[in-house]
Amino acid sequence: MANPAEERIGSSTFRRDVETAGGNVKKEAETAAARVGEEFQRAKEQISQTAAAARDDLSDDLRKLTNDMAKLKDTVSGIARGMGGQIGEAASGLGSELASSAKDQAGSMVAEFERVARRNPLAVVAGALCLGLVIGLMSGRR
Repeated sequence: MANPAEERIGSSTFRRDVETAGGNVKKEAETAAARVGEEFQRAKEQISQTAAAARDDLSDDLRKLTNDMAKLKDTVSGIARGMGGQIGEAASGLGSELASSAKDQAGSMVAEFERVARRNPLAVVAGALCLGLVIGLMSGRR
């Protein structure tokens, strides 16, 4: 059996060793906790900086998009004005062609009526008389 004095010495050495080991573990835990806290703080700052940069980039992109949309609106407006002018010119040309064609047809109808009147003057006078009677009867009833 061991001597009680040796047990006390061994016990006190063991106790010191345990206390020293416990103190070392505590210091290492505190150091590790501090490192984790610092890393956490650094990560938090990096996330904050990244978010601010992303916000600024998004703001710039939105500003560029707004400017591009304004330019697109102006371009579409110019195209619409140009097309409106072209459509107006085309309609004017078509209208003048129709008027010219109608004038030509009316002229040929008048010429044809003159030829018929020269060949049959009595039929033209009878037709005019009948037309006058019809118009007179219609306006007399009102």
